[in-house]
Amino acid sequence: MKKTLVVLLLEDNKYYNDLLTRVLKSSIRSRGGDLTYQLALYSYTDYRKCIRKIKSGELSHFDTIAFVDYYLGNGINGGHVIKLLKSHNKNATAILISQSKFVDGKSSLNHHDYFVVKDYTAPSVCLLHLEQFLENKMM
Repeated sequence: MKKTLVVLLLEDNKYYNDLLTRVLKSSIRSRGGDLTYQLALYSYTDYRKCIRKIKSGELSHFDTIAFVDYYLGNGINGGHVIKLLKSHNKNATAILISQSKFVDGKSSLNHHDYFVVKDYTAPSVCLLHLEQFLENKMM
């Protein structure tokens, strides 16, 4: 039985969510059938659905990498979601994404492992983080 690795994406902007989903899926597809593990991709534009998934405990038993946008609306930010994810899954790797470079320095958001500025390089940087995560899990 193959080990399952989870890729979680929470980006409330539909266009950017679709872009990142396509980029991450392309990496997953490029690995082909020689995988010693199974990849599951969960992509959300609604933080409430993502939070329900995390709280369900379904992800708590899997190695998970999460790409989470900072500004989610209604007083919820990516720091809240990452904190929740890590309380349910201690081994989760979390990448916080934001257009604002200043978000990374906020002390209340130190739950993330990496920070990506949402600019033209962000999809490539997210892809690199995913590739590194997968390489580390194959060792």
